[in-house]
Amino acid sequence: MATEVIMPRVDMDMTEGKIAFWYVKNGDAVTKGQVIFEIETDKATMEVDAPVTGTIDGIQGAVGESVLVGTNLGWILAAGESLPTQTPDATAQTTPQTEPEKVTAFDATPAAATNEPAAMSGADPSALRATPLARSLAHANGIDLLSLPGSGPNGRVQGADVMHAVRQTPMGGDAGSDLHLNWIVRAEGIPLVLLHGFGADQGGWRNLAAQIKGVAIIGIDLPNHGKSGSSTIGSLDDVAAAVVSRLNREGVKEFHLLGHSLGGATALAMAEMVSSRLRSLTLLAPAGLGADINGGFIDGLCRANSEASLKPWLAELFHDERLLSSSFVATAYKQLESVQKREGLRAMAKVLMPDGTQATSKRTALEGLAVPTKVIWGNDDRIIPLKHAQGLPGRVALHVLKNVGHLSYIEATDDVAALLMEQMR
Repeated sequence: MATEVIMPRVDMDMTEGKIAFWYVKNGDAVTKGQVIFEIETDKATMEVDAPVTGTIDGIQGAVGESVLVGTNLGWILAAGESLPTQTPDATAQTTPQTEPEKVTAFDATPAAATNEPAAMSGADPSALRATPLARSLAHANGIDLLSLPGSGPNGRVQGADVMHAVRQTPMGGDAGSDLHLNWIVRAEGIPLVLLHGFGADQGGWRNLAAQIKGVAIIGIDLPNHGKSGSSTIGSLDDVAAAVVSRLNREGVKEFHLLGHSLGGATALAMAEMVSSRLRSLTLLAPAGLGADINGGFIDGLCRANSEASLKPWLAELFHDERLLSSSFVATAYKQLESVQKREGLRAMAKVLMPDGTQATSKRTALEGLAVPTKVIWGNDDRIIPLKHAQGLPGRVALHVLKNVGHLSYIEATDDVAALLMEQMR
């Protein structure tokens, strides 16, 4: 039977989405997994795949139109099938309301398949063709997407197009300015950039940094963390784009990159954006390689309103809980005691880790990566399981540390420092 194409619910709060672009028109053959349209919500832009293989027909819903979740947007027909009879209930849910009997199939063919930017062709900005990555990068770097020619199909603006524009723009501007950047060590040569995990800050790298000799080291507080400002985060790419923008403002062109946990997922997203500037990539128990995560730990950090209530959750980070000192707890709580800070983290977790599940996979970022890449994991990690390290590309070096939990850079500082120095050499 015919398969219905509907407006999907992409997060728990979503009630409607705006159709940003149709990639198919009535009569087109589509295959399962092929992108058929793109939607925008208040939080993100995403592509929607065909659920089955067949022929698309009965498309309804114009580009730029807001549509309620669950609304029928068309059908995918198998060989020999005909379009089902539409009923008022199936067609009267669009916003603004239209007369049901006058709803017709929407021909989604672009007016012209050119590489002209929308601003030059007179297109409605709401119909701008751009990938979600391109939108995140443009937002973080203050780039006007309407001013860019797209290199993708039908002039679609891609992430590489935005980064080309960023490289042509003088360093400076406001994008990413609210991220706190600290030169932990100043030295000649290509710097090492350190990205912390969820609920932490760049100050936690001090012990590791002390063992990295002769290298410039930069610590950055991620959005809603440490001394960085509060930011509305719509995706992991938003976090990565903000870090790239801050490095651009600092004039950092080439760098080694180390990311822990959430910082690891951010580093993977950055690798897709700035691969030509990256000199090595080191990931410590990174997020972004699987769905599992300790949701109780994430929720506990966001809820804790005293050192006593925070301490049991911090203990989850260690293999040897004796390393959880009173000063560690006090420092961590200082970062989290602000109600505003906890609310920012809670909102960020809701987007990146809804219902205790990692919402975004960045495994494909490791495929074809030309720079030296290491993944370091504790075998007793209770936050992100070691099993996520299975099946990594052969060129990625995996180091599993015995009797180490989630914080390998604290429980096994010497080992991590030695592996990192080897990596950068």
